[in-house]
Amino acid sequence: MLCVEPQGAQNVLELLRKKEILLESPCNGQGLCGKCKIRIVSGEVHPLTPQEERFLTAEERAQGVRLACLTVPRGSITLDPLGLLGEGQSDVLGGGDMPPFLFDPPVSGREIRLEAPTLEQKRALCDGLNQEGPLPLSLLRKLPELMGKKPLEVVCREGQPVDLRTDGCLYGLAVDIGTTTVAVNLIDLHTGQCIGEDGFINPQKAYGLDVLSRIHYDMEHPGGVEELQKAIVQRLSQSARQLTTQAGVPLDAVYEMTVGGNSTMLHSLLRVPLGSLGRAPYSSVFNRPIEVSARELGFPFSDAAQIYCIPSVSAYIGGDIVAGALAARLDTAEDTVLFLDIGTNGEMILSRRGRMYACSCAAGPALEGMNISCGMRAEGGAVEHVSFAGGTAHLDVIGDQPPRGLCGSGILETVSQGVAEGVISPSGRLSKESSLTDTDEKGKRRIVLDRERGLFVTQGDVRQVQLCKGAILSGILTLLRRLELKEEEVDRVVVGGQFGKHLDPASLTGAGLVPRCLEKKITYIGNSSMTGAKMCLLSQEERLRAREIARKISYVELSVSPGYERLFTQCLRFESGQQAGI
Repeated sequence: MLCVEPQGAQNVLELLRKKEILLESPCNGQGLCGKCKIRIVSGEVHPLTPQEERFLTAEERAQGVRLACLTVPRGSITLDPLGLLGEGQSDVLGGGDMPPFLFDPPVSGREIRLEAPTLEQKRALCDGLNQEGPLPLSLLRKLPELMGKKPLEVVCREGQPVDLRTDGCLYGLAVDIGTTTVAVNLIDLHTGQCIGEDGFINPQKAYGLDVLSRIHYDMEHPGGVEELQKAIVQRLSQSARQLTTQAGVPLDAVYEMTVGGNSTMLHSLLRVPLGSLGRAPYSSVFNRPIEVSARELGFPFSDAAQIYCIPSVSAYIGGDIVAGALAARLDTAEDTVLFLDIGTNGEMILSRRGRMYACSCAAGPALEGMNISCGMRAEGGAVEHVSFAGGTAHLDVIGDQPPRGLCGSGILETVSQGVAEGVISPSGRLSKESSLTDTDEKGKRRIVLDRERGLFVTQGDVRQVQLCKGAILSGILTLLRRLELKEEEVDRVVVGGQFGKHLDPASLTGAGLVPRCLEKKITYIGNSSMTGAKMCLLSQEERLRAREIARKISYVELSVSPGYERLFTQCLRFESGQQAGI
């Protein structure tokens, strides 16, 4: 239970944010998603609004459930926060297929032996390091107490000493900061082995589900980017403490953290204002690799620790996609490869013999399980597979638990199966004749998945998937046209990211996100952003390669591509994904 005091006309969501208590708020407090539910235990608040009535059942209203973003206290209140962000374990994908690469980490250690100087040789203590060039003051301060100790290891960054250790511990973190989920790996820099993994929901979701919501939050609230940065830095620091404690290593043995993320995530991590990303011409402040002191950003690692952000291409093709191209070796591919990263944002690269073109589309949150009536993230109780047979739906659930909702793969498979069975027409309308559909109390049609547990896919849900499908398919076709290629000429389709983990390739083509002729060419490489982050943590050569990949990728802006609006409209039809040459 939480106590909240009124402050003018501020709503409960705003008041809780001031207390650093974060609720689910995909719409950034606009009253459009119905996710920030609370229960008023005691105290008086403003009357229920018509907006809230749309999202709350009669039973919920009777129990005192309200939406935090639309509830203003009239005095001191006590509430139960039903939608606390981060509760429950999320099924976050921590890694993927790792290609061969040269192991040559920027941070390395070498054992040394420092002997005390004699009366005959009154040399400086630091001469025993046999190192030319300047030495950091923090290292010089350690020398007197470490003289003669064994074992003694000098920690170097790109060959330059930065610290001394006697415990042999040398670690780094590889991080993928996604818009929805974050993955963290703790890596032994001596061996390159991963010794711990963690994954969690990005706490920035409290400020909006997608990147645009968070950009607008910063633009509309003074100090907004500081709030976004504080949320992610605190949660990453918590994850690092947890992983090092579990591994039995000191937190100050972390000397490097490499980060893959889209441009908005990287800007907010570095506390760079987001306004340029949200106003025409929609430009990043930076696209080169960024290296900054961990202490400057507020991380509790070694004083010598650095944060390395993988370079981006543009405002909407970020370091996560460059990391994916690195992991998939698109720059050296001799065939034609379509790389897809499907999430809240849909990014893709078409590579033909190393010539790379990329675009980004607003796929929307539907495939993350959000903005869907029964949607949820991929965790225990989420329906991940759906099939129709004998006029009924058959469900596979993560964790073999009773179904509580649908994650992205379950939603997409429902639509794919619905198209195949004629439940969903080419225009996206639900059939009135199918035994798989009925109508709700307001007369709106829906697909019945589990009536007893209240699992349905509504006409509105189908429209959300339809918009996502139109965006992704039109992006693919635009890139094909740019390279003057036909769909059949694509040799491989490589899908990276969290979404593909639970997905049957037939669902991508059946729902029309990818042309049907490519179904047998689809493979998954796991969390390619994390893979690329690991490679950049463990190889100086791969860092240089990532920078060159970012430089070589040509960005295609869909909104100004000739005929794009007409193409997008055509791609909304479900049969469009099953036909070539739209």
